[in-house]
Amino acid sequence: MKKERIFWGILFIVGAVFLIISKLGYFPDINIFSLLLSVFLIVIIIKSLIRINFTGVFFPIAFLCIIYDKQLGITNITPWTVLIAALLGSIGFSMIFHKRIRWDKRYYNSEDYKFEKINVEDESYVNFNNSFGASIKYVNTDNFEQGDFNCSFGAMKVYFDNAVIPNGNAVANINASFSGIELYIPKTWKIEDKTKVFLGAISEKNKNEKITTETLTLVGDIRFAGVEIIYI
Repeated sequence: MKKERIFWGILFIVGAVFLIISKLGYFPDINIFSLLLSVFLIVIIIKSLIRINFTGVFFPIAFLCIIYDKQLGITNITPWTVLIAALLGSIGFSMIFHKRIRWDKRYYNSEDYKFEKINVEDESYVNFNNSFGASIKYVNTDNFEQGDFNCSFGAMKVYFDNAVIPNGNAVANINASFSGIELYIPKTWKIEDKTKVFLGAISEKNKNEKITTETLTLVGDIRFAGVEIIYI
């Protein structure tokens, strides 16, 4: 986690230096922003290949195609055709090469990421943010009413099995971009999805078809991201 923050910090500092140099008239034939963005996207592709994250592979490739569409001679298929192709490719490859998961009691184990665990006592309102990393949040409260979960360019897991909704209704505000989020929900809860999804997806596993009395309403924006709801 710390190494990743240092890497991204250095990348942004280098971007600032190149911005100043370009404004001074040096390197006039080089588009500094395109170059830095390309490096950024390539890093995401490499990390996603290691983690077998197809969304993190296809969408950065699509963005590279958009950035260099004139040089590649593919202006007739950018931007929407390549973006839609990236979405369909991500879904297709994820279905074919779906990773097997291993359960240990109520906890989900994965070797794809080194997750930073956040396990503290919470109040009725929970706020959790994650960027350029991987984190696990355990919601521990007897009076859960609302949670804000923001994730960009990273991975997040949120466990709600130690959360109690005394009035029967709670809200989870999820804002995700270029990320993967997993929500671990008690089987006695009902999910109402009111999120806005753009080039992303929300899926459910182990859903309980029985009548439930506690409802968790999902709101927020899902952009170039995937949210998986797992009932435990």
